Amino acid sequence: MLSDILLALSFSLAFICIVAIFFTDKKILFGLVALGLFIYFYKTGLDRGEADLITIIAFISGILLLVIELFTPSFGILGSLGVILTIYSLMDSLNNSLFGIIVLLVTAASVFISVTVFIKLGFSADLFNKSILTNTQTKERGYNSKKDYTYLCGKKGKTISILRPTGRIIIDGKIYDGKTYGDFIKKDVEIEVVEIKDGHIYVKEDRKCQ
Repeated sequence: MLSDILLALSFSLAFICIVAIFFTDKKILFGLVALGLFIYFYKTGLDRGEADLITIIAFISGILLLVIELFTPSFGILGSLGVILTIYSLMDSLNNSLFGIIVLLVTAASVFISVTVFIKLGFSADLFNKSILTNTQTKERGYNSKKDYTYLCGKKGKTISILRPTGRIIIDGKIYDGKTYGDFIKKDVEIEVVEIKDGHIYVKEDRKCQ
């Protein structure tokens, strides 16, 4: 029973680490932790005889498809396939289907909660100090540390990272953290500042430049 609980925790924690990879600067650290947890989960399944090579291939393929979906949106097709393969690899690693469903639900809830914590609390309450990208606006890193960005309203610039919905933008040669209203904007896309709210610079894609 204890080993089953550890398995469930390892799978859920691994996905929480993946979420942390996208929201923090500690990408290598969280990446290694996630990798270690996944290795523990699937190695345990292999040792028990509950998983096989196909299970591992399905998992790796699922994760790769999810990553590809993030950087090259395919209207959800690759992402959906990635989710299906990942769920298949999870269920195929456990003999008990009910336990697999429980692990799946716990993982989904964990991911949802962690994303909510990073976005809702981290950005406004400075929970993670300098770990979160929006809290790393220092002159040493080329950021304008002034909090009053109202002078940027209406200005145009370009994304220098993917905005999903937060990322880095450059305006008049200076780098800032930009934010969309939930839209996905690719790297190297012309943008326009539409609103300054609570110290955040809200932007939209400047379609006139296309």
